Amino acid sequence: MLELLFFITITLLLVRHRYFWTARKRPKPPKVMAHRGMKIKSPENTLSSYKEAISVGFKAIELDILQTQDGTLVCSHNFDLERETNGHGCIHHQNIAKVKEIQTGIYSHKANPQSIPTFFDVLATVPEDIFLNIEIKTHRLFDLSAAFTLGKSIRENGIKHPFMVSSFNPFVVAYYRLFHPNVSIGFILQDTEWSWVTHWVHPDYFHPRGDLVDGKMIEMSKRHQLPLNLWTINTVPAMAWCNRNKIASMITDNPKVVHA
Repeated sequence: MLELLFFITITLLLVRHRYFWTARKRPKPPKVMAHRGMKIKSPENTLSSYKEAISVGFKAIELDILQTQDGTLVCSHNFDLERETNGHGCIHHQNIAKVKEIQTGIYSHKANPQSIPTFFDVLATVPEDIFLNIEIKTHRLFDLSAAFTLGKSIRENGIKHPFMVSSFNPFVVAYYRLFHPNVSIGFILQDTEWSWVTHWVHPDYFHPRGDLVDGKMIEMSKRHQLPLNLWTINTVPAMAWCNRNKIASMITDNPKVVHA
């Protein structure tokens, strides 16, 4: 009898967790965010690109962080240095002294390459009224190194900027939900195959790729009171569609969208 009661209780708890949840109430982020800064004149994820975004009117910046071999958080979308820098190998196999010697944007911005900033360079440079959407990159499913380091920094020093943390990795989302309940966390989705994970990790924000969003996903977000933050919304008509459908916020590469 006790075994049956235990089984029923666990089953009911799982059903409740999966189907009858709502997102935590969190402050609304700005309507538009600059995707890795603004990249017209500057390489992405550099101090120059973040300053460029602010100069054209953005009040929020989406940026990527990952961790070097010696535990320093740096801003880069890619672990592979050869994709956009004059370095070789992977950032997570390099120490920060080596990374500081590397120039990024050597293909996309040949006339204006920049150094790779540390996350603390960004905090010291970007005005404190600018909202930061801090995307944690991971090189494998159970890579929580950057998540741990950022979490420790939040506990010890705090971040003066308004911010959220986001990731494609559901284990990063779960870690922040469990161990940093005061931090707003977003789950990023690139493939609808993984949308079911949302119902188990319960993010505060849901960040699907813009072309994945349909009526069913919008209805799901309403049902669970889960704000949508879409990427990458690069045209004024796409932004108008988002506004008609009450999308909470958008990540964009287009500076014209910020004033639309």
